[in-house]
Amino acid sequence: MTDQSTAESWDKLTEQLAQLRKDLGNVNAAAADLARAGAQDGREKVLSEIEALTRQAGSIAEDLSEAGHRAGHKAAETAGALGHEIEGAVNRNPLAAVLIAAGLGLLIGLATRRS
Repeated sequence: MTDQSTAESWDKLTEQLAQLRKDLGNVNAAAADLARAGAQDGREKVLSEIEALTRQAGSIAEDLSEAGHRAGHKAAETAGALGHEIEGAVNRNPLAAVLIAAGLGLLIGLATRRS
């Protein structure tokens, strides 16, 4: 092999290495673009899931609010009925009601005095 053919082979190898570097740079750029696109897709999926969970939480909150209102109305009705029942019992037995109230007052007074 002559010095000229060695120089030509060396030049070809150098050119091919330069092309390989360029190709690798293009591959790296394409991979970076793909990663950015994947990150954007992932971000959009996460935001979509957050929106779905927010809607679901809102629906649950509405259901709980309605259940709370129903329970409040039911408690008010029960308390009203109990109040009427107690009022009727006091009207039928006023002396017993006064003695019970006095006894409760005495017990409460004794309990708070000891504390």
